[in-house]
Amino acid sequence: MVYTAKNESYIRTYDLNLRYKMKLLLAIAAGLIIISSGGAVRANSKGRLAAVYFSDGKVLTGRISLTPGRKFKLNIPKGGAIKTSDMVTGEDVQYGKVRLFSFEPVREIRFYPTKEEMRRNWKFIEKTKYDEKTAKADYTPAAKSYTGDSYPLRYLNATVVFESGETMQGHLYSAIVYLQTGQDRPGGTVQRHKLILRSKQRGKQGTTLNDLVYVRRIKLLEKGKEIAAKITVKFLDMRFDPNDAIQAVTRESLTPVPTKKTDKNDTFIVESTFGEEFYLAARQEGRYIVGWPGQQNDKLFALAKNHLKRQRDFYNDRKLLGVLEDKKNKEVLTLVSLRRKVAPTHFGDVGGEWDRDLATVVEPWRLSIWQWKYDEKNQELILSARGTFFRVIFQTDTPTPTVVTSEKLWNIQRLKNSVLVGKKK
Repeated sequence: MVYTAKNESYIRTYDLNLRYKMKLLLAIAAGLIIISSGGAVRANSKGRLAAVYFSDGKVLTGRISLTPGRKFKLNIPKGGAIKTSDMVTGEDVQYGKVRLFSFEPVREIRFYPTKEEMRRNWKFIEKTKYDEKTAKADYTPAAKSYTGDSYPLRYLNATVVFESGETMQGHLYSAIVYLQTGQDRPGGTVQRHKLILRSKQRGKQGTTLNDLVYVRRIKLLEKGKEIAAKITVKFLDMRFDPNDAIQAVTRESLTPVPTKKTDKNDTFIVESTFGEEFYLAARQEGRYIVGWPGQQNDKLFALAKNHLKRQRDFYNDRKLLGVLEDKKNKEVLTLVSLRRKVAPTHFGDVGGEWDRDLATVVEPWRLSIWQWKYDEKNQELILSARGTFFRVIFQTDTPTPTVVTSEKLWNIQRLKNSVLVGKKK
């Protein structure tokens, strides 16, 4: 590339845009910090009464909480593997593999080692002998050379028991929780403990596994948020064939949750959303329908369309289908159709994915919701989260599916452990 004054101007403009976005993100973060210190969050920061059991026998009791705005992230290995066809049907779908939740719906978290070992630092020592006169070498394999004392290493998984009676087991990503003790005892000294829940622990040299203390159990001592293990979804004015499908995505964390059919053509079962409400989408007779309000803000739609076009992403064919403003949280939700298309360039065709079974290039497609932080004053959006309804792999000559929005799927009436979708006749 030849750098010209025009190129330099472009680079400077791009740099300024990047700096502006960083400042905007920091400003939004600052806003969140201010909110966190306000009265609305102080009640939540008090936390829930819990007992924390450590591996060395110590027990602490107090109010436990996460950092405001943070959630636990549990990776469930049995949630499924990535497929190269339809990601919705079948027992091995990946939906529900990663679940997000707070302390509210949790009854207990147990941690257990999956692997423990003692290690030593080492490096490879080159053993090959080289004769400079003959330019020959014996190519002796390199050998490990150990140094220093051994140190303990431990890998941890977790079992989470929810108030609904559900139990999920898997890899809990490292998180920080705060335990405040002493405030429930008259005249007691209030202490705040910062506990780092690591998925991998490494001790110092010269120590043992017994010296490497970890949180073994967190038991919540008061009743948490009541949630349903399963939610029955009944459609009042829609019927589905055996090949049709419904998919739910939670509204707060944008997490896809498993959705199963029943023996009735108007009823589905949505697995636990941990107390969150959810969006619904359907695949019916080859087309896709998403629950979305009918009225759209044209000005906001144009703004989101511009930012979607500017966004650098794996999916190079992006189409905006709907926009929704959340004024309370200063966010914008966009419904998007995404496809990774093969595109010709000066360096050859790029895009798509190679499918080993088909021995050809295929194009992945997603129907997703993107969440943006919204700076209304400066008319700027910053992408903050994504959630996907459907992911399908297509041949390059297969047209992109038709997607329509429907107020029928948007009208959701919650009745304890069931949901009615659509308008009553």
